[in-house]
Formats: sequence, C-alpha cells, structure tokens
Amino acid sequence: MTREMDRAYLQRPVGDPPTLPSDRSLAVLIVSRKSHDGLEMCLHSVAEQLPELPVYVYDSGGEGCPGREELAARHPAVHWVWGPANRGFAAAFNALVTHTPSDTDLLLLNADARVRGPLTRTRELLRRPRVAAVSPMVCDDSAPGRPLWDIAARRQTLIRALIAAAGYSDSLRSTPISPRYARQPPESQSLEGYLGATCLGLSRAAWNAIGGFDEEFFRYGEAADWQHRARAAGWRILLADELGADRGHPVTGAGSTHEGAAAAAEHRRNRDLARTNAALLLEHQHSVHHADVYLAATKLVERLQQSKRGAGSSARAGRRTDLPAIVIVTNRLVYGGAERQKALLATELDRRGYPVTIVCVQRFGPLINEIPHRVRVVRQPWWAPIVDVAAGPAVLISGDTNTETGFATLWRAADKSRRWLVAAHIPPEDDRPIYSRPLTAAMRRADGFIVLAQRHWEMLTAHHRLGGRRFVAPNGVAAAGDPAPPIRSVGEPPHLVMLSRIVEHKNPHLLIEALGGFTEMRWRLSIFGDGPDRERLQARTPAELRDRVQWRGWSAGPGPALADADLLCVPSRSEAFPLVILEAMARAVPVAASAVCAVPEMLDFGRAGFVVEPVSVSGWREQLAKILADPTALPSVGRRGFERMQEHYTVAAMADAYLDAIAAVL
Repeated sequence: MTREMDRAYLQRPVGDPPTLPSDRSLAVLIVSRKSHDGLEMCLHSVAEQLPELPVYVYDSGGEGCPGREELAARHPAVHWVWGPANRGFAAAFNALVTHTPSDTDLLLLNADARVRGPLTRTRELLRRPRVAAVSPMVCDDSAPGRPLWDIAARRQTLIRALIAAAGYSDSLRSTPISPRYARQPPESQSLEGYLGATCLGLSRAAWNAIGGFDEEFFRYGEAADWQHRARAAGWRILLADELGADRGHPVTGAGSTHEGAAAAAEHRRNRDLARTNAALLLEHQHSVHHADVYLAATKLVERLQQSKRGAGSSARAGRRTDLPAIVIVTNRLVYGGAERQKALLATELDRRGYPVTIVCVQRFGPLINEIPHRVRVVRQPWWAPIVDVAAGPAVLISGDTNTETGFATLWRAADKSRRWLVAAHIPPEDDRPIYSRPLTAAMRRADGFIVLAQRHWEMLTAHHRLGGRRFVAPNGVAAAGDPAPPIRSVGEPPHLVMLSRIVEHKNPHLLIEALGGFTEMRWRLSIFGDGPDRERLQARTPAELRDRVQWRGWSAGPGPALADADLLCVPSRSEAFPLVILEAMARAVPVAASAVCAVPEMLDFGRAGFVVEPVSVSGWREQLAKILADPTALPSVGRRGFERMQEHYTVAAMADAYLDAIAAVL
C-alpha cells in the first residue's frame, strides 16, 4: 500500500470522534535498546499526535551508551528509566509499568515505530468492558502492498506456526491453515489469535487481573503470550479500524567489518530467539510435544530450503576457524551452578576463538542475557540433535542427565569423527547410586568423563561402572583484583549468611538449630534464596531466634547477599561443587561448609576455610563455637580463600582444564 493510499485511509470520513471518558487515562510506554535515532523519531511522533499523554521510556542501552544523556535532555518531559544492558523486553516493560499510576491504561509502542494519528478509535475500544488489548492498523514501509491488518494473527497451531516459519503465510492466506487473516477482521470480532506489538493498547484492569509479561520470553512473543492468557480468562482482543502507526525500522549505517560481524551475530541471535519463543508459545498454548515437533520440523525445513538454494553446508557452517567446534548441551539456562558454569565456559571459549554453540534441550532461561551473541544458543529437543557446526572436528560437552545424555548419544552416533565428553554435576551420594543403569550404560559410551574433583570421581565410581578417560575440571568464577573491604557497621555482631535455593537438603534448619546453642553470644544470620520448601522451613525458626534470623528471599546474584557478610555458611548435606563458595572466596568472605564431595578440596582441607564434619547439628555447633569465639580471625581466613580461588578456581583455569580434555579425546 502506498503512502498516498495510507494518507487517504487516515483522512477518510469516519464521523464525529467519540467523546473519551475522563476517568481512564493512558500512558505511552517504550522500551529502547540501542537505536537512539529511531527512538527520537518515535518520541517526536508521539509529541505531535498524542501531546497530552505522559511518556515513559525504559532505556536498556547500558551505561556509557552514546547520546543517552543528550537525548534525555532534548526530551525533558519524558519519564526516563535507566536499566542494564541486555535485559529482556518482558522484564524491562514489566519494570516500566511499575513507574506508571496504578489505574492508567498502557500503550506499548515499539521504539522504532512512528505514531500516525491520535488513536481515537483505539482508545475508545480499549475502554469498553472486558477488552484487554487493542491495536490500530500498522503500515510497514519495508513491505509495500502488505495489508494494514497483518498485525492481526490467527490462533496459533502447530501447522500454522510451521507455515509461518517456512514463509508460506501469504501464498496460503485464503486457506484455514494460514496464520494470516484473508480479510480485515471487523472491530466487533474478538480475535482468536493475537495482535502485533508495534502499537498496542493494554487495559490496566486486565494487566492487574492476569499479571504482566512472562519474563521467560526474551525479546519476542511476550505480548502474544499475554493476549493468549487474557483471552483464556475471558477478555477480548480487538483490532481498531484506523491507521495508527508505521512499523518503523532501526536506523543503520555502514560500519567496519567488525561491526558487520557483530550485526550478523546479533541478527542470528534474534532469529534463534524468535524460533525458540514461537516454540514456547506452542508449549504454553498446547503442550511441550507441540513445541518439540515445531523445533525439529523447522530445523529440517531450514536444511531443505538451504539445499534447494544451493547453499548446502556453507550456509550452516557458522564461524569457520582452525579450532574444533564446541557444542555444549544443557537442559535450561537458569541460575543453577551447573548452568552458570556452562555459560561461563562458553563465553571463555568464544573469547579464545572457538566456535561455540549452546543447545538447550528443554527451554532457554535468564542466563541468555549474559552470553555473547557470537555464541549461538538454540533450543532443540533431545531426540532431534540437529546442530549447525562447521566442517571438521567437533566435540560435544553434556551434563549427566537423561535428556542431555540422550541428545549426546544420538549426535555422536551420526558421525564417527565426533567426540563426546560428559561433565558430571549431579551431587553424588555416599550410600547409594545416583544414575539409573540405562543412563550409566549410555554415558559409558562417551569418550571421556569430566569430574569436579578427585573425590567426586571416587564417590561416583563407588556405585557406577563408568568408562572412558577421566579428567578433572573444577568450576571457576571470574577473577578480579583485590576485593573491596566488606560493608560493615561499627559495633555490629558477626553477620553470618546462607545463600542457596531453599530446599530441605540445603539444611537451613540445621544451621539455625546449631546457632540456637549460642544465645549468649553475638551473631545474626541472613538466609538468602527461595524455593519450594522455604515457607515450611522458615516456620520452623524458633520464636526466640526470630529477631536474629532473617529470611531475606531471592537475591539478585551473590553480590548483594555477600556485601556485608562476615562468614558464608553452606550446611548442605548434598552438594557436588557449590559455586557459592567460589563467589564468597572471590570476595574474600570466609566460608564454613559441610564436608561433602569436593568441598574439603575447595577449602584446601581447612586451610582456606572451615570444613564441617560430621554434617550434623553437633558438628556445626562445634565449629561455630570456635568461629564465634574469635571473629577477629575471619578476615585472614577469607584472604587465604581468595588466594586459593585465584590460583585454582578462575574461569580461565576451568577453560584450560576443559581444553586439555578436548585435546586428549581428539
């Protein structure tokens, strides 16, 4: 559709505009990532077309983003919210909503969009009963001739999702299997699918009723998922019969070769995120099986289309180097110790020039934010191990779960030149096996087995017959200079901290009971973390200790939790290699930990921390009595822990150990 046709549509007679109720205000909300040029054009269009509306902008470009302060100075009426770089759109928008009045409707506007009119009809429809979302029609200058209502999609099904991914939506538009509407839906018809989020009005009543965007979606699919939830709760989704915005596109320019490579990596990450979030939508609306079939089928279609175009393997090769390709398999990228180590390992190997791909066999997770774009991150079901790697040697590193092992087994079987390393992370037990017989048999086919410490291997082989070569690769944390002195108030009692997922085997109740024997001594305890057992375990805190024991809930990383800690306590009865110990050592915070699996070695058998044995109330009480009797000795213990971490437990040392194992099996 041409600009002249758009202008004619916008200026067509529609009768007198309805009077808008005065008791429902509207705020414009924009999440900006990088392009301040596009954002400035967007803000100018809002000021021209919607001058009476307050505007809130969440800028996640990160500190030092060029032009950030200058742009804010040119738009002083805008409410600016500064956020960290690479925060997902859903999390950023949810945070932005909290800055608006609680009774204000929300107009989600893409940072590159341009408002084309006062949105009179959109605003009227949004104020009707049980209407959750309304969008005006949107023009896309990059696709001339595309209907303005193509921001409306039909109900998501597996077939429609596959047709969209294969690029056949337009050619099949008149058939029931197309995800696109064949003709413009009337205003009175509640859409069975969802609206695009270029310019989308959201009812605050609906938002308050069903909650905000699901933050598991990262950059794509958040609004579609929210609309599905709203419709399932009995709300309506409407398309307004007015042209409201241009879709807009980021302002780009020619850059260096390095900038071109970075842009290509970002484009690939965005494409992989869109595919993964389309699968997540299917999982939410139907089942995980629909999502897995979609992921497997889209990868096969992609291979077929590349073959027809004559691209062949060159299109799938990715970054070609003389180094072997590394594939790291995980279930999810969540804030667990094993998952974080895989993210750190991938980032370090990428820094050293290795082509790295992370495969999630279940879902993505928040750690996607911390992985550089050069590292490819894809979701693929365990039974469809299709991974795009360059020709040449390739090594896969898996964990020791059923799904990761299943993926690795099938991937390795497809090519005899491939190699497979199992990196074990599940905490072993002294008195029983932790792997099933089929899982043990499958892992025995791997080319090598990586453990976290010698004792880790001894505990595993006491109950399992594991084959292949054995390698030791401890976990690591980012090395830093001398840590800053802890934040402490003069005269405060020693501050003990526990930081973990709150489940029973982490033993917070044991620690509290042990401390209960020292009511005459000065101490306080903060327990950071959340989990399924928190409410029950917190209720067991004795009444006489509740002024000393604080359950602090979830912590945004170890930094805030350990900022004023005098001692980290890790009373777990089952751990493999607690990463929180390394996080404390990196900050020169002394550690007291149960003598499980690799812990004694981590703490240099008591020379770089306090090793508690047996793991019991009496064992912990005895050790804590010595610590609390002389708290002035704690800083020197923390310093020895810091020095040991720098020597043995950095990310660089971990990567060196993995590369030794990779070289050995190749």
